[in-house]
Amino acid sequence: MAFNKLLSKQINKYLSDKSFEQVNLEPFIQSISDTYQAFERDINLMNHAFDVSDAEFKEINYNLEKEYQLKKAAINKLYQSIRDSDPTKDKKEEEESDDLLFVSNYLHEEIQKRKESEQALSRSVLLFKTLLANLQSGILVEDENRKILFTNQLFCDTFSIPAPPDAMIGMDCSNSAEQSKHLFKNADNFASRIDTILKNQAIEEDELMETINGNFLSRDYIPIYIDNVYKGHLWKYTDVTQSIKTRRLLEQSEEKSRLIMNASLNAIITINSAGTITFWNEQAEHLFGWKQEEVLGKTLTETIVPQRHKEGHNEGMKHFMATNEGPILNKQIELPALNKNGVEFLIEISITPIYLNDELSFCSFIQDISERKNAEANLKKQEEKYRNIITNMNLGLIEVDSNEIITFANQSFTNMSGFEAEELIGKNPSSLFVSGEATGVVESKKDLRKKGVSDIYQIPVKNKRGELRWWAISAAPNYDDSGDFVGSVGIHLDITEQKELEIALGKEKEKAQESARAKEAFLSNMSHEIRTPLNAIIGFLRELNREDLTSTQKHYIANSTIASKHLLSIINNILDISKIEAGEMSVENENMVVKNSIDNVIAVLESKAHEKGIQLHSFISNQIHPILKGDSLRMEQILFNLIGNALKFTPKGTITVHCEVKNDYTHSQDLRFIISDTGIGMDQNFINTIFKKFSQEDKTITRKFGGTGLGMSITHELVQLMNGTIEIESVKDKGTTITIDLNLLKGNTDSQEKDPNEANITDLLGISILLVEDNEINRMVAQNSLSYYNCRVTEAVNGLEAIKILEKETFDIILMDLQMPEMDGIEATKIIRTVHQITTPIIALTANAFKSELEKAKEAGMNDHIIKPFDEAIFIKIIAKHTINQTAISKAEMEQDDKLYNLESLLNLSRGNTEFIQKMIAIFITQAEETLLKTEEALKESDYLEIGKLYHKIKPSIESLGIQLIFDEIRYLEQMDKEPTPDPEKITTAFEKVKRILHTVILQLQESEEGLKK
Repeated sequence: MAFNKLLSKQINKYLSDKSFEQVNLEPFIQSISDTYQAFERDINLMNHAFDVSDAEFKEINYNLEKEYQLKKAAINKLYQSIRDSDPTKDKKEEEESDDLLFVSNYLHEEIQKRKESEQALSRSVLLFKTLLANLQSGILVEDENRKILFTNQLFCDTFSIPAPPDAMIGMDCSNSAEQSKHLFKNADNFASRIDTILKNQAIEEDELMETINGNFLSRDYIPIYIDNVYKGHLWKYTDVTQSIKTRRLLEQSEEKSRLIMNASLNAIITINSAGTITFWNEQAEHLFGWKQEEVLGKTLTETIVPQRHKEGHNEGMKHFMATNEGPILNKQIELPALNKNGVEFLIEISITPIYLNDELSFCSFIQDISERKNAEANLKKQEEKYRNIITNMNLGLIEVDSNEIITFANQSFTNMSGFEAEELIGKNPSSLFVSGEATGVVESKKDLRKKGVSDIYQIPVKNKRGELRWWAISAAPNYDDSGDFVGSVGIHLDITEQKELEIALGKEKEKAQESARAKEAFLSNMSHEIRTPLNAIIGFLRELNREDLTSTQKHYIANSTIASKHLLSIINNILDISKIEAGEMSVENENMVVKNSIDNVIAVLESKAHEKGIQLHSFISNQIHPILKGDSLRMEQILFNLIGNALKFTPKGTITVHCEVKNDYTHSQDLRFIISDTGIGMDQNFINTIFKKFSQEDKTITRKFGGTGLGMSITHELVQLMNGTIEIESVKDKGTTITIDLNLLKGNTDSQEKDPNEANITDLLGISILLVEDNEINRMVAQNSLSYYNCRVTEAVNGLEAIKILEKETFDIILMDLQMPEMDGIEATKIIRTVHQITTPIIALTANAFKSELEKAKEAGMNDHIIKPFDEAIFIKIIAKHTINQTAISKAEMEQDDKLYNLESLLNLSRGNTEFIQKMIAIFITQAEETLLKTEEALKESDYLEIGKLYHKIKPSIESLGIQLIFDEIRYLEQMDKEPTPDPEKITTAFEKVKRILHTVILQLQESEEGLKK
């Protein structure tokens, strides 16, 4: 076992090995060994610490010595500084005193003095800041570098600065003018003016500025100089808004008073207590002729008072000054006065004493009443005159009070009524004269009078003798001077003779209307009776032309066809005139190609021109829009009439047709058609009457060239229907030029695809047709045409027979004559639609082309019409439209990309005003949506009368927007208020279609409206 070296020596010296056999000895020895080890370690540590401390002490001693030397040098410098700052200090005193004590005492004294100075300065600065902070002005103090030295809260508020004043200290204001100029009305001047002021460094006072919110600030600038050195400046901003407004109000008040006095209709003159004129307004200048500068300082007696009243005026002034009483003050009196020219006239004057700042003045209000006096005299004469007129005039006049009691009646009324004046006064006129239905009329007029309404009406009355008379009464409310209703005034005229004449004229008018209806019925029957055999003639000629004929036979057929068509043309002209007179003529507004219409007419008439040896030329401008909107058939009718006339009356030479664009607009074009010839020409007298019916120049021309004299009349009417003009220039034996100007809307060139109905129909194989026609010949004509196109035809001779057949069989289409015995086509169609609920297309066959007749057919439920004698191509096309083409058309309606509406009418009406179109579309959308909602409510209540009213109201809008797919349904729903037994199922079906189409149209219109806005 290892022990401490010193202990091991002691053990080896004093203990034997046997000593360690004792059990407890070895631990004891080990413990002593550990103690020895610890002691030796502590001794080593103490020695090491002493060595370190000795080294540190030496270093500290060296530093202290060095610090002492530095301190001594610093104290010497302090002494030198003290001597430099205070030469009075005694050097001996410094040497005798302890260095640090002397310096400490001296510094203590200086610090005490500095504190006292700082406290005094702090009190001064605080007082100055408090003063500036509480000034009622915004204060800003800047140093020479524009750093903020001081500002107050009012400055921050004035310039909307969110920071508190203390936070602003030290901030740079170099760019503050640019940052604040937006607060002032003259922003640019605010910034530039600050730059100018800072550059000049001269005092500026009371500089006025206006802020954008209408306030006014007064600005002062004070430069700060210390020992003649610029050290900064002070800005002062004072809110002077109220004083400016007060001053302006005062100025305005003074100006207003001056203007009022100058604008017064009265002359206003003010004099002081000495009688000297101090104010003279413009009206006084006009009234008296003296200018203000001529009279100020003078007296009234020197200017306007007549000689005879001068003494009285002076005495009156003296009396008032002595007693403070004046008999003419504060009253309106009439006096004579003089103008500058010495002319005397009558004035009305009121004089009012005025005390202002204890000074007495007299204000006079004067007006010239000479004209009024003359007018009053004239008025008295006029009143007397009118009193005599009212008393003796032929018109009966009465006045009644608010209770309808007569208070006055003139002589003429007593003569009309048969009553004396004393019998009328105090009576109610209604109880004296009125009875029966006229009583209600009079009662309604009483309410009008109380509402302040005047009117004229006619009623039958009985006079005192019981005779029935008619009176025209002009009645008006009567008011007193305060504007309160006090009764009525009535002027009465006996119109018995005129009324009897009016009644007679009414009866004659009814007869004339009956005559017109008879004429229309006659023309309708004539049309039917002539067209029916003509239909057979044309039809059989058409069938004969299909046969193998000799050249002679073909020639006869051709001539017969021309003759029949000529006869048809004459009939059509007569009926066109009748339609025009009846207001039934109309023009379509469909896509058309103007060039095609001209070419069609030229192609028909070219052979005739060639036969006569006449050159027929056409010149069509290539600037004409490819598709225009109009009625191509009517256009061709006009051109055919005019070019045909030119051919008829041109024995030789040339006929030219020009078509050019006069004006090209965004949505339309102005076209000019010019037809000129080298024919026989016309006298000017005949040109003036050429558009009259049956007008021809003379009988020799009629015999030589033929014609009915209706062509030009019809042409004129058709041009007017198209909103165009037609003019004629002609020289006898030299030729004629006819000019037509039309405005046509542009059509959509993207929709030129051919209509499925326009395709050439060569076969109707398998189509089953019920032909309802009472005329055997017409049935044969129709049968021949239909057989040629492979149709299956079943015949019926009247409506009853047709209904019996339809009870057993179904057909693809029904051709229904309108005029038949036993049951006509209209009645039969109504039964087919309403009783049997058959939806098969029904086509009207009619020789009556009047619009009223065709409308009846539509209202009965017919889908289309064919006019007899019919053109076979049109006849077959209409049948195909409602049979083999129906599926294609329905699909087109459901899937078409084209709009379901047409804005052409609106575009024409708007003259290119997009805002107008947008407004009309918006109105229609609102109206349509409301109508659909109200219809659904009316259907729930079975209120068919309301449905009729709704669709009567919206029908014009539907038609003006060209929503053709629902025209028939709209017309049907419109008639609900007249339908005796409405069919709920049919009404619902019609409404569902209308609702579906209108919802689609609304969506399309909304898209269109967005497009218009863009």
